Amino acid sequence: MRKVGTSRLLLLKAEIASDLEAIDKIGEAVSEAMLAVAPDQVPSPVVQSGLALYLHDFYQAVEQILTRITRTLNGFDTAGESWHIDLLRLASREIEGLRPAVISESTMRDLDRYRGFRHFVRHGYDRSLMWDRMQGLIESLPEMVASFRQDTGAFLDVLTQMINEIERRQC
Repeated sequence: MRKVGTSRLLLLKAEIASDLEAIDKIGEAVSEAMLAVAPDQVPSPVVQSGLALYLHDFYQAVEQILTRITRTLNGFDTAGESWHIDLLRLASREIEGLRPAVISESTMRDLDRYRGFRHFVRHGYDRSLMWDRMQGLIESLPEMVASFRQDTGAFLDVLTQMINEIERRQC
């Protein structure tokens, strides 16, 4: 088991809280932007680009949280071509004696769609198909944020228990 002190765990909690605030702001910005788009209307290319960047940033913040956790508690290395999907898989698994799963299998599957879209935004040049790819992600973002927050909230509760246990042993 990887030894981690209370100061590092407290820092991890603070970093996660900051990243979760960023995720909330992204969700709010997307909801606000979609108020200006009629339900049956395809947004302009400029609005689509802005929404795509928000989806990119959402997944980037999620990945940052998962990386912080798995790097701190598991020693996860972000090397190799498949590290992005490996990170999701690792975060969805309980590591006995070390930590519970950070996210559920269902959340992992849903997040993988956002991971794929982020890849498209970063590496794709044909923006003509962008709305078809992102409309469902935009519509499901509030539920995705809620699911991720629920999962990470449960993990933060366990992290608090870990900190308390370490502090008890030090007394």
